[in-house]
Amino acid sequence: MGIVLKGIAAALGEALTVKRVDIRIEGNKIEKISESPLPVAPADELVSGEGKLAIPGFVNLHTHLPMVLFRGAADDLPLEEWLRDRIWPLEARLTDEAVYWGSLLGLAEMIRSGTTAFSDMYFHLDAIERAVAESGMRAVLSYGIIAAELDAHGKEELARAEETVKRLKDGEERMKAAVAPHSIYTCGREVWKRAVELALEQEVPIHTHLSETQTEVADCYVRHRMSPVELLQEWGGFSAPTIAAHCVHVTPSDVDILARHRVTVAHCPRSNAKLGNGIAPISRLRSAGVNVGIGTDGAASNNSLDMASELRFAALSAKAASGDPTIIPAQEAVQMATVAGARALGLEGTIAEGNRADIAIVDLEQVETIPTSDPLSSLVYSAGRGAVTDVVVDGRFLMRDRSLTTIDEDRVKYEVKKIAKSYKN
Repeated sequence: MGIVLKGIAAALGEALTVKRVDIRIEGNKIEKISESPLPVAPADELVSGEGKLAIPGFVNLHTHLPMVLFRGAADDLPLEEWLRDRIWPLEARLTDEAVYWGSLLGLAEMIRSGTTAFSDMYFHLDAIERAVAESGMRAVLSYGIIAAELDAHGKEELARAEETVKRLKDGEERMKAAVAPHSIYTCGREVWKRAVELALEQEVPIHTHLSETQTEVADCYVRHRMSPVELLQEWGGFSAPTIAAHCVHVTPSDVDILARHRVTVAHCPRSNAKLGNGIAPISRLRSAGVNVGIGTDGAASNNSLDMASELRFAALSAKAASGDPTIIPAQEAVQMATVAGARALGLEGTIAEGNRADIAIVDLEQVETIPTSDPLSSLVYSAGRGAVTDVVVDGRFLMRDRSLTTIDEDRVKYEVKKIAKSYKN
């Protein structure tokens, strides 16, 4: 049985050129894209494209998936207090079971907003992997290493990261691995050196936080007389392909370093705004040749995993910060949320013949999107998460007609509410 998207407006290729086409999916691949009608076999699943837009699935480039469990638990605080006084004590109480149900809740939320792949950094990886496998989504998962020294604790953290990488390399094709030293302020030089060696040995990327707050940058200048970006370059931190989340407080010299080392920046505008950390200079980064994708960060600081809203805020905040309404137009915003993120994770990330079928379908005949002069503009500036009707990953529906097919949404909500009550005691 194949899937045929009939008469649908589709954002095709890396340029996201919108054309009205028929699309046939066979197995896990896009077999045919045609501006002429394609035949439909009796066993095919037919999707009417009337009033709809097919896009490459969103790629959420920076998440901490189980933190949906702490949604709203630590709002309106600066990052240092948010982490030290609220989040870390809550995380110390986490169990595998809590992480499993929290992960399923986050996965359901991401599917509902049109996300097909994500890059996550956390712990309790066995539970997260179990949830991802059941959901059908694509993921790059990493164990968050926190170790100031390469002492017994540091070696244990690195061993856990290595175990995760090797297990994922031998597991499902939809799940890949990264090595994730948390940041320059939680991991010391020797820990970073070994983490990069591991990433190079296993041929996987580095995933980290970088230049997120003014405090992080100021402390780095005091301790090392250089910026976090300069320090990480000195430590050899960019020797492996790197996904650096945030990069809010970067100098022109920092931008040149990131571009020279082909670092991908995971732009998390709503989390940065909510924590009062500022707005990353994404137009400057992109102009320098830096690959910039979009991430939501965790739902404890966002407070959602909704990529549809995130790309809108990315476009609007860039215009507001620069005073220039022409920067980050709708097409570029969608590219960051799809093509750029996929490139960072080694995915195809476009609607093209022969590519894996990872597609989200958006209904543009909503009261908030009519009339539609430009489908991509309507997607960015008008449509919300509720406009996503269908999500296909690897040729399989994860959501069909707004109903999840791989996750028991009611059961997940019940379990998470039960867990949340236990955390209030």
